[in-house]
Amino acid sequence: MKKPIIWYLIADGARARIVHRQEFASGYETELELESAEARRPSRAIASDRPGRVGESASPTRHAMEPRQDPHEAAKKAFMREVAEAIAPFEGRFDRLVLVAPARVLGELRSALPAGVRAKVTEEIAKDLTNTPIGELGEHLPKLGRLPE
Repeated sequence: MKKPIIWYLIADGARARIVHRQEFASGYETELELESAEARRPSRAIASDRPGRVGESASPTRHAMEPRQDPHEAAKKAFMREVAEAIAPFEGRFDRLVLVAPARVLGELRSALPAGVRAKVTEEIAKDLTNTPIGELGEHLPKLGRLPE
């Protein structure tokens, strides 16, 4: 029986990388790396314009309108959609996908994935490993429930 090809999607709100175990070596190889400069900026820098104004109906008073969504959170959601679009063409190259991301990002990522890719997700790990060097991933992924091969 052929060993399943397992890819790991390691992400946070502003960075993502897809890695897989090297076939004849003990380390991991990076398949794809993405970064969002917009999601790394603070909210005040993303929405630097003055907020819109709204007039009071009973008096001449005007108030600033709050945005419906935090611009920083909107940038993170947009980045998760970008990551989902980037992994879609690779769907045929792996059998299983393990999502590794902070809990808040996991939900966004899961909902952004196309149906075919989402069907291959076999495990979700709520941990941020985006800053972990690729040489040290082996220390973390097996402990976190690396799937048997």
